[in-house]
Amino acid sequence: MDDIVLIRKCLAGEREAFEPLVARYKNLVYGIALSILHNKDEAADVTQEVFLKVWANLGRYNPEYSFKTWVARITVNHSINVNQKHMRSAPVAWDEEAVQRIPTGSGLPEEEILMKEEQDRVRSAVESLPEMYRLVVTLFHQQSLSYDEICQITGYPLSIVKNRLYRARKMLCEKLRAYYGNGVGEEEASWAVKKHGS
Repeated sequence: MDDIVLIRKCLAGEREAFEPLVARYKNLVYGIALSILHNKDEAADVTQEVFLKVWANLGRYNPEYSFKTWVARITVNHSINVNQKHMRSAPVAWDEEAVQRIPTGSGLPEEEILMKEEQDRVRSAVESLPEMYRLVVTLFHQQSLSYDEICQITGYPLSIVKNRLYRARKMLCEKLRAYYGNGVGEEEASWAVKKHGS
């Protein structure tokens, strides 16, 4: 069922019509919140808070625009507000010694350990980006949103979104070069981020 049909039902008092909307967008909301807050419990709390806000403000939604981008924009704004309230410190850098402490008899196949190590490195690289770059990487590579959708969510013009995405990829190339080798380029960095998204 289309978003707009479900929204009209909600506005007509059918509360159960909101559940499919939550199911449809909860991963998007959680993914954005996690990329900003770096804490799974807080991201889960923010996800619930965002849907409460969406429900409370459903009458203000303009159907000329995508509901998905409207929800994502609420998520970005709310997550940034929560983050600023907590005055978060910078994320913890990759701990090289942690990998050395993985016991060889851990029961995990070697490939699985390497996959986990790669995933942790990519996530660490993304998390270490300044927020304005991390946000566009998350929206574009991990949430598969278009440039136009990102412009609507962030309020930035297309030139700024493209520029920040370009700079973010360059930073990720530098951060991942030690792991993937000197041959890593923007395409490889982008693929790694998408593959190991939060």
